[in-house]
Parts: sequence; C-alpha cells; structure tokens
Amino acid sequence: MDKPRELYHDEITHLKQFRQKIDTKAIFKEDLDEFSDHYEDLIAQAKVITRVSDRLQKKLDKANIQIQDQNVEIKDKNLELSNTIDQLAQAKVGKRASTIMLTVGLLLFILEQIFLEPIIEANIPASYSFVGYIILIILFFIVKYFEGALEGYFMKQQKKKIIEQKGALEEAAV
Repeated sequence: MDKPRELYHDEITHLKQFRQKIDTKAIFKEDLDEFSDHYEDLIAQAKVITRVSDRLQKKLDKANIQIQDQNVEIKDKNLELSNTIDQLAQAKVGKRASTIMLTVGLLLFILEQIFLEPIIEANIPASYSFVGYIILIILFFIVKYFEGALEGYFMKQQKKKIIEQKGALEEAAV
C-alpha cells in the first residue's frame, strides 16, 4: 500500500532541487524558468484552494446562522409549550379544587341550616336574624380561602409530576 503523499509534495521536491542547484552554484536560465513555472502553478493552486475554502466557509457560516435561528425558534416553542402546559394544569387543578370546595361548601351550608340555624332562631331575637347570613358569609370566605390553598397544593403536585415525567423522558433519550 502506498504511503499518502505529503501536501504540496511536488512543489517541495522542486524547491529542494532548486536549493541544491543554488548550493552548487549550478543555476542556469532554464532552471530559473522552470522554478518560476512551478511557482506560478503553486500560486494558481493556492487561488483555487482559497476560493473553494471561502465558498465552504460561507456555506458553513450560513448553516451556523440557520442552526442558531432554529435553536432560538425551538427555545421559543419550548417556552410556549411550557406555558401552555402550566395553564392547562392550572385549569385542571382549579376545576378539581373548585369541585371539592363546592361540595364542602354545600355540606357546610346544609350543616349550618340543620344545626346552627335552629340554635340561632331559638337564642337570638328576630331583629338579629342577619346573624345566620353573617355566618354563611364567613363560611363562604373560609371555603374560598381553602379553595385557593387546595388549588396551590394541587398545582405543586402537578408540577412535581411533570418534572418527574420530564426526568423519565430525558433518561429514556440518553
């Protein structure tokens, strides 16, 4: 098998031969003409190589710019997707928390009507009949407060679940 030739092998060989002639002081006009012809060939080759290299560099730069643009687009899409997932999770969690707290509120209202209302009617004069309404308003705000707290708890659970799923997907990708 042939050993791969060194880059510019012929030109280096011609240069060595020319230097040997200089050292021996045996230079003739034909040697100078031959050396100048080789030098012109070398310059022509260098021009071609430079043009090809420039063309390839432009293609590489254009590809890098395209890759950077696509990376920015992917990051934007990922951010948009993340926001959409958060909104969807929040809507789902909010609906679940509202359903639970609506059920609790309804139970509290029924319990208030069954147990507290007779006590209020028996012990508080009729001119203070608004006390039952105040108790219902207080129950409403308590239920509303716990709805927000429950929604926050469900949201944390949902985020934890999504992070675990992302981790599992990343491990599967590796």
